[in-house]
Amino acid sequence: FLPAVGHHEVLVVDSQDWQEKARVKVHGQPVFVMARPDGRQIWINFAFPNNDTVQVVDTETLQIVKTFTLGKGVLHMEFSPRGEEVWISVRDKDQVVVIDTDTLVQTAELPVTKPSGIFFTSRAHKIGL
Repeated sequence: FLPAVGHHEVLVVDSQDWQEKARVKVHGQPVFVMARPDGRQIWINFAFPNNDTVQVVDTETLQIVKTFTLGKGVLHMEFSPRGEEVWISVRDKDQVVVIDTDTLVQTAELPVTKPSGIFFTSRAHKIGL
């Protein structure tokens, strides 16, 4: 799953031969397209002016299963090590939002001044996103 830069789509690409297999229409121009650690969902945030939204795509059906409107300045997302939660920075609301990835319910809003990147220590040994 890759962001289609300049388009309102996510590309589905076969990692064996790098051939495009499908496209998923999304809310805006995707910035980060991140797989939940178990691979069951793809979480997507968007470039300005659609940077208040996060969408969740089911990897088997390629359907959008949830759209969150969290506030302007959604910048980064980080999954807990097992993927049961995703933490999302919402810069212009001065908060980090925590969402349960099974129920797709927001479980917390943490006050943080102008949050940007979120990186857990469990990811310290990994290269890239």
